[in-house]
Amino acid sequence: MSLQKAAEALKKFVSIVDQRGFTMHEVLFSVFMIVTVLLALAGMTTTLIHQNSMNDFTDTAVDLAQDKIEELKNALSTSATLVDANTSNNSDLESTSNFDYRETNINGLGQAGGIYTRTWNIADNNPKSGMKAVAVIVTWNDRTGSHRVSFRTIL
Repeated sequence: MSLQKAAEALKKFVSIVDQRGFTMHEVLFSVFMIVTVLLALAGMTTTLIHQNSMNDFTDTAVDLAQDKIEELKNALSTSATLVDANTSNNSDLESTSNFDYRETNINGLGQAGGIYTRTWNIADNNPKSGMKAVAVIVTWNDRTGSHRVSFRTIL
C-alpha cells in the first residue's frame, strides 16, 4: 500500500508541475520580442510613408517637365515660346538662376497654387544650325530640402 500511495503522490506532483503555466521570465521575454518587432514595423512604416510621398512629388515634377517639353515640341518654330530669350545661359542650359523662362508656384497641372517651379532654357543653333537645344528643370522644396528633375531635348 505504501508503494501505491507514493505513486499517487507522484502523479499529483507531476500533475501540479505540468499545470503551472509560463514563468515570469518567459512572459517578459515574449513581451520584449513582440514589442521589438512592433517597433521595427513602425519604423519601416514611417520610412515607407516618407518614400511614397517623395515618389509622388518626383512623379509630379517629371510630369510637369514632360508636359512642357511636349508643349514646346508642338509649338511652331516661330512661336514666342521657342525664342532664345537669354543667350548668356546657352553654355549652361541646366541653370535655374540664369534662365529664359520660368513659372513659379505651380501645381501638378501647371496652374497657380503649388510648390513647383518650372524653368526652361533654349539655345538656338545648338547642336547645329537650325536646331534648338532645350532644357526643362522642375524644382521644389519640402521638409527634407530642395529637389529637382531636369530633361533635355533637341528641337
